[in-house]
Amino acid sequence: MTQPQDHKFSSNFKWQTALSKIKSLEAAPAGAFTSEREAERALSIYNRALEHIHSGNEDIAMIALEKVVSTYPLFTDAAVFYGVCLGAARRYKEAEQQFKKALLTDPDAEEEELLEYLLTQARLFKERSEEIERSRRRNEKKLLPVRANLAQAGILERAAGSADGEEIRMASAKERDELMREINQGKASSASSSYRPRKGLLQIISIVVIIAALLFFLIYFLIVPAVSRAKERDERLKWLEEHIEEGAETNDVFQVIWDEYNNHFSD
Repeated sequence: MTQPQDHKFSSNFKWQTALSKIKSLEAAPAGAFTSEREAERALSIYNRALEHIHSGNEDIAMIALEKVVSTYPLFTDAAVFYGVCLGAARRYKEAEQQFKKALLTDPDAEEEELLEYLLTQARLFKERSEEIERSRRRNEKKLLPVRANLAQAGILERAAGSADGEEIRMASAKERDELMREINQGKASSASSSYRPRKGLLQIISIVVIIAALLFFLIYFLIVPAVSRAKERDERLKWLEEHIEEGAETNDVFQVIWDEYNNHFSD
């Protein structure tokens, strides 16, 4: 082994760096396969997966490696390769599980040291990712008081015709004009009016501006990118399916991937 070579990277560990250190194999490891045909087939898929990584087809490489690892659990080089791919794809929990499974196959001392190291990195990245997610949720909770402020400021009021009080409406233009006339004439009275004085109106305007900004942020930075990513993902999956189906006619690697795809997603 060792795959990747020189696994004692700096403390600033990067999955892409680890991935770049993985080299092609000239011979299959002894004891991992039951026949020479199996060894040749697995070795061919492994090296083709590495070519796909270098050409930017990470999805195809990971599909092939997942199949090889599940079929030949003693093929430790493939287990390391697949686990590093998962880490590079930010699927840290899956990478952690992959390295744990590989350690259960009784690897030699050198392989075990590498797997333990990669397992530690996967666990650290997973915990860091989970902490970022918890922080994001905490920030979202901080926005909840804005709703309470809306109700207190009187921007939304219960519709008079609502039996259960669930309908809401905005103050009409006529109501706003009447309020301005009362303020200008000095006739506004807290006892007879359902509106706040000028200070309250300014608070309402400020909150409206805040809400508008929040809505813009939500749409521009969350919803629009999510829709764009979903569309791009659909296009990529369609492209992959077409090319895998075409390649399956002439290539063993693509045939394995295509058979597995049909088994998982048969009509």
